[in-house]
Amino acid sequence: MFPDRCEINGVFSDYLEIITKRQLLDRELWKKCVEVFSSGIDDNDRGWRGEYWGKMMRGACLVYRVTRNEELYSVLTGAVEGLLSKQEPSGRISTYSVEKEFYGWDLWARKYVMTGLEHYLDVCRDEELKKRILKALCAHADYITGHIGENKIPILETGLIWGSVNSASILEPFVRLYNDTKNEEYLSFAKYIISTGGCSDGNLIDCVFEGKAPFEFPEQKAYETMSFFEGLLAYYETTGEKYLLDAVIKFVDRLLETDFTAIGSCGCTHELFDNSSLRQTEPSEKIMQETCVTVTLMRLLSRLFAVTGDKKLFDAIRKSALNALAGALNVNGYKQYSGEKKEYLPGMLFDSYSPVCGGARGKGIGGFKQFADGTYFGCCACIASAGFALYPLMCVTENNNEIRVNDAQEGEYVFLVPEGEIRLLISPTEITVSAPEEKMFTLCVSVGIPSKKVFCLKNGEEGLIQGGYAFFTNVRNSDRISLKTENRLVEESINGKLSLSYAGFTLAVDESKTDAYVPGEKTVFEKDENGRVLLERLPAGKGEQLRFSARTDRGEILLTDYASAGQDGSSRVSVWF
Repeated sequence: MFPDRCEINGVFSDYLEIITKRQLLDRELWKKCVEVFSSGIDDNDRGWRGEYWGKMMRGACLVYRVTRNEELYSVLTGAVEGLLSKQEPSGRISTYSVEKEFYGWDLWARKYVMTGLEHYLDVCRDEELKKRILKALCAHADYITGHIGENKIPILETGLIWGSVNSASILEPFVRLYNDTKNEEYLSFAKYIISTGGCSDGNLIDCVFEGKAPFEFPEQKAYETMSFFEGLLAYYETTGEKYLLDAVIKFVDRLLETDFTAIGSCGCTHELFDNSSLRQTEPSEKIMQETCVTVTLMRLLSRLFAVTGDKKLFDAIRKSALNALAGALNVNGYKQYSGEKKEYLPGMLFDSYSPVCGGARGKGIGGFKQFADGTYFGCCACIASAGFALYPLMCVTENNNEIRVNDAQEGEYVFLVPEGEIRLLISPTEITVSAPEEKMFTLCVSVGIPSKKVFCLKNGEEGLIQGGYAFFTNVRNSDRISLKTENRLVEESINGKLSLSYAGFTLAVDESKTDAYVPGEKTVFEKDENGRVLLERLPAGKGEQLRFSARTDRGEILLTDYASAGQDGSSRVSVWF
């Protein structure tokens, strides 16, 4: 689905450069993430330090697929070799001792060992190393299946909280391992997990078919629940079990209906599904909209999009990427509060929580744990890079000789085909095609995403509009598709509150930028004769993508793109008025 190569322009290119330099090339950080596998460090607090390596490896491999940074590839190879050196003769790779294994977050962390290694396999260029990795994965998996399953330790008794949904989410990498090896034992183990329903407090698959929204599930932990449903989708892709695809579609539809906010994340009660589509307008300074949730949602949506091609899924990915995700990048290094230490600590590269209505950034460090040397890391800090790479990789996708331009972001996108390579060069005004002379394919270009309208013409002819795309058949070398973009302001009203977006960017007010802003208090905007809010476009300030001025009964208010608001780490931010 993803391009074999892509070279993007614009702000996400800048983001990936920052992420690579400040985190992914940090060899000492990788070393710390490896060393936790030799110490039983998670025994005492039933911790999750074992997730850090795999989560960061997955994101780093996706970043590499965009940037092709050779230094990054070298660092990742070293990190993989380091992890492999920690595997015990039994096949175990764990941060728990044998005496205390298979409880707490142990299976969750072992899932991320598999996930990280499997993503590295996608970029590895050394065939011998691939064989060693696959052998290690099988030994790791065999140890798990030797202890967990029917007539063994039940998988839903291995978690400490959340109905062991975290443990059941190991489903997805087991399906992947079956696809890599065709070992039926791995598929049988995946089938066993599905048979449990994924949660000790109630079958999650049954909940979906009963019409329940995610916030009505027996456990509402958003991150782990979405991870389990990603596993169901992987199993459908492998086996064609249609009812599982139906379950995932129903789950995602209800999620987008009841737990998807103006910044593209879920949950206003810290990390839980909580009907946030409605609750997001309530003023709150509590932690909410977890970055782990944002990235996991993007992953689930991208996988389902690959199966269904439903454009609303990409539109949701875009909202998440441009707003909640981009806002979580702590470029300025503001301090972040540790609930464990009860103090503000030097900030990590990514923030864990995103304010929506009257809160500030830096309010918590999600998944905070310390390494043996006293330094610390967190779950959101190691997952975020995956989202920053996933969005550009999703902008142009391919399936069955059909290339979709889901968002006409400037750059060059290359797909390898039997005849050679197809290259799309996207500028603000056109798409230029380079392809082997004998190659023809279908090109679909998005004609409407939130706040953006794209009109497409190929050689003077409009494409057939269907499902939000303009379809051009028999596209070949040297063809050009003209683009005309018209951005517009979009207003959304919920619970008597107003939210504004422009070109896919949710607009926000930052109290440090405007004296007229009072969180939670009524603000009346001046409107035109058609009843639409009047905004004046201003030059963007440092770190901003957009800036507008609005006249209100409280005076002039400055609105900027959400991601740039609150980046001092203390100013309150709101997207609802």
